[in-house]
Amino acid sequence: MVRNYSIREYFQPETLREASELLRLYPEGARLLGGGTDLLNRLPQRSEQGIKIVSLKRISELRGIRQDKAGDVFIGAMTSHADVAGSPVLRQEFPALAKASSLVGSPSIRNLGTIGGNIVNASPSAETAPPLLVYGARAVVWSPRGEKQTPVEEFITGPSRTVLRRGEILKGFVLEKARNLKARYEKLGTRKAQEIAIVNVCVSLNAEKSSKLSEIRIALGAVAPKPYRARGAEAHLGVERITGDRITEAGRIAMSEASPISDLRASADYRREMIAVLVEKLITSLMTEQEASGK
Repeated sequence: MVRNYSIREYFQPETLREASELLRLYPEGARLLGGGTDLLNRLPQRSEQGIKIVSLKRISELRGIRQDKAGDVFIGAMTSHADVAGSPVLRQEFPALAKASSLVGSPSIRNLGTIGGNIVNASPSAETAPPLLVYGARAVVWSPRGEKQTPVEEFITGPSRTVLRRGEILKGFVLEKARNLKARYEKLGTRKAQEIAIVNVCVSLNAEKSSKLSEIRIALGAVAPKPYRARGAEAHLGVERITGDRITEAGRIAMSEASPISDLRASADYRREMIAVLVEKLITSLMTEQEASGK
């Protein structure tokens, strides 16, 4: 089927201010272009006024991974998944995020698609969202009034919805150095490549805590209208000594907090069951590693 998108104008601003002005000048017709891997699927067809594409590719401050002296990391919104997955800094400090980006689509999609687009699209199954939640990442939002930072958990408000207002642009993400934080990520799909997640889970714990996981974090994707922290399950593991039974129960609690749907990929019941399985698997893996390290 041939689609008629009626793209009337293509802009290539070189600054965030120029891009913001275009968004405000064309509030109904302008669309931001990042990597472009999802844009065509989201464009309205046969628009009478025509669509204005505002490319972000020439704005250099949106690209790259930078670490400051304190160890905190900034990831530009236009940084590709391939660069996130291959970054030595992220593989060392935030390996669950690097792994999530390595599982996005195919190699060509990872080379084009960006971490900012993955979050701005606000898909419930966005691969990078659970690791960003677990690591406590903050979204950096630019506007003519200045920059502000919002927790990624609050940045996404629902399917295809974010807190961004007219003229605002996601600049990137800030991740504070994950001191003593160990994390694991798992994406469940019907095949290994180019698959939208049936369930994706990220779990972290403080490596200094051996018997009481007061800082455990559990983030889930593809099982609710937006990625989220399973705070009931987290609370269950933060009050007493951890045992196998308590880990199993935490998986059940995480399952009860979800509100998945049934679709062509999986039923809601299957998704719930897999939450419990993956949460228990990841927590057990982290605990085993911690015990082996002698902490």
